[in-house]
Amino acid sequence: MANFFMNLDWIVLLKAFLVGGLICVIGQILIDKTKLTSARILVLFVTVGVILRWFTVYMKN
Repeated sequence: MANFFMNLDWIVLLKAFLVGGLICVIGQILIDKTKLTSARILVLFVTVGVILRWFTVYMKN
């Protein structure tokens, strides 16, 4: 089990935590400042993700 923790890439975990937190903050701001429901915000996030993937902003590993 100790070997598992030694092999983790902590920078990748930190980046994932920060990006996930940023996405949540954006969603919360949209809920607070607009009349969008959480379902519509989810659809918006998925659509933006598809568009970003189409323009190859991020690559599939």
